[in-house]
Amino acid sequence: MYNEIIIARLYSCLEHIEAIERYFKGAQNTEQFFNLNEGVQYDATIMRLQALGENLKRISQKHSFVIADLAYPEIENVIRFRDYISHHYEQLEHEVVFDVCAIKIPELKACIVALIKKQEKP
Repeated sequence: MYNEIIIARLYSCLEHIEAIERYFKGAQNTEQFFNLNEGVQYDATIMRLQALGENLKRISQKHSFVIADLAYPEIENVIRFRDYISHHYEQLEHEVVFDVCAIKIPELKACIVALIKKQEKP
């Protein structure tokens, strides 16, 4: 039972990541990303990052064994970033969000895919 819940949450994380990738696609720099569709894609990305962090936070809290036995600092960083978004949205630096999307999201995607494969093993 827990395994199905964990897998569903991980797939939800993957959906958020793929949405972020779509929103970010084509952005060559911070200013361009921030101004895509009058900032709507930037705001949507922030919302997805927050939801992604929340999902990972719940997995970490309720099913810590899923993440504990793996060395994935990316996951802990996303959880902390989610907290920062939630409590300091107005202070977010656009460059940081751009770097997260450009550098950290691909790394995180690989981690989530690895976790899904590990959970789906019989």
